[in-house]
Amino acid sequence: MSGERSVFKSIFKNVSVLTLGRIANALCSFIYIAVAVRALGLSDFGLLILIHSLASTGSVLSRMQSWQTLIRFGSDSFNSNDTDLLHRVVHFCIRLDTLSAAFAIVFGLVGVQIYGHTANWSAHVRFLADLYVCVSPLMYSGWANGILRMAGKFHLVPIIDSCAAIAKTFGVLLGYVLHLKLGYFLFVWAMTIVIDYGFYIYYALDILHRKFKFRYFRAFRHWRWQLPGMWQFTRAASINQTLGNISGHVATLVVGTGLGPAEAAVFRVCRQIADGIVTPAQLISPVLYPELVRMRDRQDWRGLKRVTWKMFGVLGGLSVALLLLSAFFGSTIFRFLLHVHVHHTSLYISIMLLAAVFSLLVIPLEPLLIVVGHVKFLMKNRTAVMAIYFPALYVLTRHFGLAGACLSTAACNATILLSQMLGVWFFYDRIGKAER
Repeated sequence: MSGERSVFKSIFKNVSVLTLGRIANALCSFIYIAVAVRALGLSDFGLLILIHSLASTGSVLSRMQSWQTLIRFGSDSFNSNDTDLLHRVVHFCIRLDTLSAAFAIVFGLVGVQIYGHTANWSAHVRFLADLYVCVSPLMYSGWANGILRMAGKFHLVPIIDSCAAIAKTFGVLLGYVLHLKLGYFLFVWAMTIVIDYGFYIYYALDILHRKFKFRYFRAFRHWRWQLPGMWQFTRAASINQTLGNISGHVATLVVGTGLGPAEAAVFRVCRQIADGIVTPAQLISPVLYPELVRMRDRQDWRGLKRVTWKMFGVLGGLSVALLLLSAFFGSTIFRFLLHVHVHHTSLYISIMLLAAVFSLLVIPLEPLLIVVGHVKFLMKNRTAVMAIYFPALYVLTRHFGLAGACLSTAACNATILLSQMLGVWFFYDRIGKAER
């Protein structure tokens, strides 16, 4: 029990630290989104959101979840100071991220050409979107993020988040004062990505160099090295995570295609408000996974199960409070952000918050299934759900507008939650038996 209390203390301490950065980021986002809408107008702001979503889609599609691989296969060597094995695992993850970066540009450029033609974008807008794609490889700092999480340096994350958010806020305010256009605001968004990525790489390399005398470019010497099961785990984890991460960007693009950039902006902001409300609770996810890996390494299967269900209960209680918060303040936050009145925003935000709550309740279940070796189940499950979600999203959006888009998103997240609960129930009695 003392071990479980220590785990809970560590989880909530790190979540509290991460929350500080997210609060600063949220406060800045209220400012820069509101100012950007005033400077560009809702339609051009929608174009900015769509261009960013295209680049993000290219980045997400190409991502190998190197941070999960790093923690799963490198946690024990990091804690035991096994320099040689840790170097090999980190090198493997760096090579994964390098390949991801190359494919991010390819996917992003292809996406711009296809979507730009479908949406009848002008040559100037497509050119701006092509330029913005160049920063898509920097949207993912996988191995560096894994190092910070594995080392327990969660206090660095709010520093990074705050610096990037403050830079974006000042950039947007300058654009508003000087009456600058879409190209400048895309530049501000891009520079924020560069700043964020640069900080993560710097801190990760500093940690590795101080403790293990690590050299970055040695990672490209041995391309074939891998531990047994390493690639299979990475592939399954990447497909599962990619489908989860890409759904928001693709949904925004689908709404933009069916209803136009202004409605895409409304949908995106409603989703952002819902995600922002549940953000402190969502921060449990990056903290929980390393703790469960350590418990797995100690063969503490009983403690691993108890921690998972206790976290599920905590998140369930928070979910009720968050839904009540949305009902009273959702539309007020929306009007403050966009400075426009859109009918039924309270309904849209409430539905999107319900979707966010379903996603929130998945947080303790997914790491449990990954840690005990059922990542393939997660991959197949999410693939099947997404194969239904995207066509349903398009059809419901065309027929019922933003309400249809919101309802299909909530139904998708509810299905994922139900299927993962069934998966935990099915595998629960087997946890730990095969490893003994």
